Amino acid sequence: MTTTRGQHLIGKEIGSCVLERLLGYGGSSTVFLARSLTSEEQVAVKVFLPRSTLDGQMRKSFYQRFLREAEAASRLDHPHILSVYAYGEHEGMPYIVMPYMVGGTLSEHLQHVGPLSLQEALRYLEQIAAALDYAHEHNCVHCDVKPANILLNADGNAALSDFGIVHMLQPEEEASSAAKAPKKGNSEALMGTPDYVSPEQALGEKLDGRSDVYSLGATLYALLTGEPPFQADTPIALALMHVHETPTLLSLLRADVTSHIDAVMSKALAKWPEERFQTAGAFATAFQVAVKEAEEQTSLKDEGSAKHKGISTRVSMSATASPGMLSEPRTGSFHPWRTGLLVGLAITLVLACLVTAMFIRTINNAQQPITHIQAIPTSQLGLTDILALDEENWPKSTTFSFQDNTYSIQNTSAQGDLAAAFYQNHNYDNFRLQVTTKEVEGSFDGADYYGLAFRAPLDQSHYYLFDVTAWNHGQYIFLRYDGANHWTTLKDGPLQGFNTGQHAANILSIEARGDAFTLFFNGNRVGNIVYDRSKQAFTSGKIGLAVEEPGTTVTFSNLYMTIL
Repeated sequence: MTTTRGQHLIGKEIGSCVLERLLGYGGSSTVFLARSLTSEEQVAVKVFLPRSTLDGQMRKSFYQRFLREAEAASRLDHPHILSVYAYGEHEGMPYIVMPYMVGGTLSEHLQHVGPLSLQEALRYLEQIAAALDYAHEHNCVHCDVKPANILLNADGNAALSDFGIVHMLQPEEEASSAAKAPKKGNSEALMGTPDYVSPEQALGEKLDGRSDVYSLGATLYALLTGEPPFQADTPIALALMHVHETPTLLSLLRADVTSHIDAVMSKALAKWPEERFQTAGAFATAFQVAVKEAEEQTSLKDEGSAKHKGISTRVSMSATASPGMLSEPRTGSFHPWRTGLLVGLAITLVLACLVTAMFIRTINNAQQPITHIQAIPTSQLGLTDILALDEENWPKSTTFSFQDNTYSIQNTSAQGDLAAAFYQNHNYDNFRLQVTTKEVEGSFDGADYYGLAFRAPLDQSHYYLFDVTAWNHGQYIFLRYDGANHWTTLKDGPLQGFNTGQHAANILSIEARGDAFTLFFNGNRVGNIVYDRSKQAFTSGKIGLAVEEPGTTVTFSNLYMTIL
């Protein structure tokens, strides 16, 4: 029969407190509910109890970490940071005396009630964000923000605990002297919980408060979904997902999440610290604005639905009360609903004629080598050409160059490598996009594939690729690159109306919505909607332009996009 670690201490006196029962335990410590002999109030006592498998050096390391938590927390005085009443050592066991939080941890609360409402999640976010900003102002980075380290009192208010791997920032006046000092390993930076660790912490890089902002974003994600952003079989795999992957959009998991909330979450979970909110408070404020906007939208929808229901009820009641109202109206009488119906039918007929005319025109144009091409209507796209008006965020070299608002990619690889340029500092999930392409060097009727890449991470280790080629009267292929030179073909087939020859223009368009992708070529939809519901599916990332065949040069222009 085994006993829970620390059970033998129940009933003993440690630090003027009598330990009454065990509340929980972790890798190196156990927390007890205790009674203070001086105040008679209930308190929590955390006792350092290393496992027997730890050697002397490891015990010393955990011992130092334990005391550092006590020292760091004792210097911080904030309503949403768990206080430290006292700390010391008892028979070789370090301990900390803290307030007893009857609500348990936020992690336990989440397990009991499931995903939280937007308002409840916002409440906890604002409280912990205030605590983190205070800690950061006092040169302290928590390094392990997660639901299990957030405790709740009787009123449901939150307090951040466990500063065990806290990282103390150096004041600026000490920076120059510190820079001259020998560098020490930053192994502590890797001690954060992998479920919520920031990319820079996973990589063992230098940390500041923005690392906590990322972990706070991952915590909010868990509060809203019931699970952390990523799941993997090993801690290392999980940490690498924080470095390379993007989580599933909240709007795909919850009906009350808007694109504005998605945008706030994406910024909080940005891979690069400079792309995140620079303070936890700024994150909380942005989320509060997005939640308010979402609730206003819901209110307007409900109000509109109620009005519609009221109108329908009144019409039904009137018809029942006065059967004569159902007879044909007299000449000259005014019936708004009938007028609206006639106007709607007229608009439908006009649109049908326009669509038919455009279809016939497209068929006729397909017989000509170079004509005006219509793709996704410009009314559905952004007004900004992100090639012509944002050149600085596109790579430039002998391979990639701009001239007259046109971006040229020349594949000079001798090994047949893909030449791909990605739009820097911008990530997208759901969007419509179109670009005009012209092949200016190449075989013009061979396997000169070129096209659009999207949902790529910073290191471009994976992405989707929509490629076209003039070969065999026009072909397309839609691929998912999974890394390590592994490609998965999601769809391929022939294209209609491919304009061939040097400088011939073709328009590539795509609409990406979650796991559904609609492809267009020269204004015509290519096949059916493509779905990628595999575990390898990508949800967000950068867009790019690519040329596959060595010796081929393609120009890209008029790159328009709108966010969905």
